[in-house]
Amino acid sequence: MRNETISIIAEGAEDIGVLRSILQAFGFDGSEIIAIRPGLSFDATDKYADNQSIGTFQGVKNACMGKAGKRPDFERAFSVFDMNFMVIQLDTAEIENHDFEFKKPLKVNNENYCNELRKSVIDKIDEWLDQNYKDKLFYAVTIEELESWCLTIFETENTEFLNNVKHRWDSYLIRNNLTYSRLNLNPIKDKTRYFETITKTYKFHKLKKLKEFAEKNQSFKFFVQSLETKLGSA
Repeated sequence: MRNETISIIAEGAEDIGVLRSILQAFGFDGSEIIAIRPGLSFDATDKYADNQSIGTFQGVKNACMGKAGKRPDFERAFSVFDMNFMVIQLDTAEIENHDFEFKKPLKVNNENYCNELRKSVIDKIDEWLDQNYKDKLFYAVTIEELESWCLTIFETENTEFLNNVKHRWDSYLIRNNLTYSRLNLNPIKDKTRYFETITKTYKFHKLKKLKEFAEKNQSFKFFVQSLETKLGSA
């Protein structure tokens, strides 16, 4: 237990589950980790923008940009809930297909692809935020998709350039009898719990093991290192 609090703004419930496991490796217990978006509830404060969505890439972007000079999700985190830190998570797989200009770096034969892409996404997030909150933020930029981080559990090689990562992940879960039904969970309602349960089963919440997994994916490693640099060990 850190006696500090951290919130999460992410694309989906699955991302929240994985991030909860990772943050527990740094001493946060369940009560110290608050999902702002997507959250466990949807209240009147979420109506500040007609196009605001509770999850998705666009939902994260909308939360960062706010409306009319207001950012209710950030104000809620840092003022109402008095949070110490926040994690912002985005996938990069479809980032060029959204409603803003973005160009990925060259991927072929580019050993710095992950670092360059991650930096570009962080720069874009900071632009949306008007350069605010930097000292309070951690950037979970999953390249290209969250499942590439989860696949470090099963794959022996580097996972950052794997194709069909969602299909690979689902195949491993079936092969290892880790389906929703086997865990008595609902695939619609329990996505956060499902991903947290599986990643904790394989010790994402233990820092030594987490760092071993992160060695197999550069964007995962960057995120873990950023947490360790600012938070230290649990």
